[in-house]
Amino acid sequence: MGESLARAGLSPEGFIWCPSEEVPEPFKALLVHQGDMTSTLERFYEERMLLEVLAEENSDGCYSREVILKGKGTGRAAEFGVIEMELDNFPPALQKLILRGEQPLGGILNESGMTYKSEPLGYFSVAREALPPKLSLLGSAGMFFGRYNQLKTHDETCLARILEIVPDFHHP
Repeated sequence: MGESLARAGLSPEGFIWCPSEEVPEPFKALLVHQGDMTSTLERFYEERMLLEVLAEENSDGCYSREVILKGKGTGRAAEFGVIEMELDNFPPALQKLILRGEQPLGGILNESGMTYKSEPLGYFSVAREALPPKLSLLGSAGMFFGRYNQLKTHDETCLARILEIVPDFHHP
């Protein structure tokens, strides 16, 4: 994940890791759970999430991308993510959908019926000044919150590692 973070302009030193109980509401409701972020954001914002791919790289079966999830109706940024996917661990039909870059990974997995689980590995806060300028669309708060998550198959095979940052709720 280190190389993907560096490409995104993020430094792990900027993250302040904290226990789940220290994540404040309403961020806690969005981040501290065992589900995927796509469906969580769709429930929270009451609209379908669309995918905007900011950057991508595909090498040696590892497909990584930087994405923004946005509300379909409002266009509001709901999440920034850095995702590393082990493409060979997905069925070929899902690999094609993932590489098309039109739909969030959680949406693809949920619609396909593929069994998977979400295992958050940690939660963090990150100061505005530790974020690259391209993330200004998340708002102007001094502090943002996020999580580092893994998606796995029922037999513990890793599908994806995802760093997820949610926006300032006061941002229009």
